[in-house]
Amino acid sequence: MLKRILSLVMCVTLIITMGVCLCSCKDSAADEFPVTIGNITIEEEPQNIVVLSSGLADIISYIGYDTKMVGKSTDCTHKYFERIPSMGSKTSPDTKAIIKSEADLVITDTDLSKKAANALKDAEITVVKLQNVTDINKLQTLYVNIGMILGGKVTGKAEAQKAYKELFDHLSDFKDNVPNDIITTACYLYFDEAGNLCTFTKGTLEYNTFSYCGALNAFETQETPQISIEQLKFATPTFIFYDSPEVLTHLKNQESLSNLAALTNNNTMQIKKSAFTHLGITFYDTIYSMIDFMFIPDDVATPDEAPTVSTPDELTADTTQVSTQEPSKMPEDSYSIE
Repeated sequence: MLKRILSLVMCVTLIITMGVCLCSCKDSAADEFPVTIGNITIEEEPQNIVVLSSGLADIISYIGYDTKMVGKSTDCTHKYFERIPSMGSKTSPDTKAIIKSEADLVITDTDLSKKAANALKDAEITVVKLQNVTDINKLQTLYVNIGMILGGKVTGKAEAQKAYKELFDHLSDFKDNVPNDIITTACYLYFDEAGNLCTFTKGTLEYNTFSYCGALNAFETQETPQISIEQLKFATPTFIFYDSPEVLTHLKNQESLSNLAALTNNNTMQIKKSAFTHLGITFYDTIYSMIDFMFIPDDVATPDEAPTVSTPDELTADTTQVSTQEPSKMPEDSYSIE
């Protein structure tokens, strides 16, 4: 009789325990979703996503949610996404391929064609449009929004905040370990759509790039993008980073810049402008390679817990870095990001 009573008590206890666990799981799921960002509500955690924005894919990967990606656009040329099926362009994606992939969410940073938008709507696939940012004060919000969309209001948010903090902790560590006994000035140059020579301006994330590198922006007071050759000559940067080969050719063809130290010493490096809109691992790699180029590698201590910096065989991001420095002077760890 006693054994039967004990068995009954144990059975009741097990049922109660299971009930508590089930309730706890339901409460936990309820805490995560639905998630509302702007005018879009995500009812359940997305399992299969297609990312059409290369810049947003970079952040998604850095947070750790690239495992959910079942498709990408042709703009996503990162080598670490090469095994993910390509599903057309970012504005006119292959909607049949997206539907076939059983995607429940599409993430983009631009408007889709009317035909594509309607096809995805008819297939009941949610489309979320998130604007990439250039303002550092808005970057954390973008990270958090992506995290919540993909992982929930609690878990996803925490993962995003952790990734954001990790990224900028590493950048701060880089800056702290760069030699500070010599003042190094640098600038970034590109052509705008009208063919004007431009540089990064105050208030943008790109403008702050050099502070993470331990260098001074040669155009630190610049408030408008366009600059003249005379301004460049007066700024006398020690290093010049540039967007395209045409920019460097233009500079070398200027007689008034014939004695500019950055050019005469071959202290020039190509980094595509798009690198500065890929604000995950690509941004990390870009800053690291700029530091590596400007300073002797032995003088720069890589933080013990920093992510492994990718070599060409491991990573090809959406930038191409080509040093014009003589091979004998190239830092041992310098590399290209394509």
